[in-house]
Amino acid sequence: MKTIKITRSIIMDIILVLYMVLFLYAALMKLFDYQVFQVQISRSPLIMNYAATLAWFVPSIEIIAAILLFIPRTRLVGLFFAFSIMFAFSAYIGYMLIFSPSLPCSCGGILSHMGWTEHLIFNICFTLLAALGIGLQTKTTKSAPHVSLS
Repeated sequence: MKTIKITRSIIMDIILVLYMVLFLYAALMKLFDYQVFQVQISRSPLIMNYAATLAWFVPSIEIIAAILLFIPRTRLVGLFFAFSIMFAFSAYIGYMLIFSPSLPCSCGGILSHMGWTEHLIFNICFTLLAALGIGLQTKTTKSAPHVSLS
């Protein structure tokens, strides 16, 4: 039983670190090349009208998600947030692959070297990691002893 808890804890730590690194890296790349990021997303037919807002909103939510994942009390909320972000990014990429003749890339750094299909697979894998993390965190929370505040 103790081995299962340790394994669960290690898997959870790996998921959290992967997500915190991903979100902070992606957000910082977007902010460091803010003008380039804004121009790139303004070329997307789906979101071009919201480019100015999204250029600040996307890196902001990535940073907020990383902070939520770092704080133990907000970790489950952070995992739901991460799942939602990655699901939305995956849906956007899927839509672009199906319906858009031009595919402007607004990713920075290492991620910009991926093709759109690879990026979709990457995002789906991270979405599944968030779902696994939610399941593990929920089990951990349910099995932890409850302390009464009264």
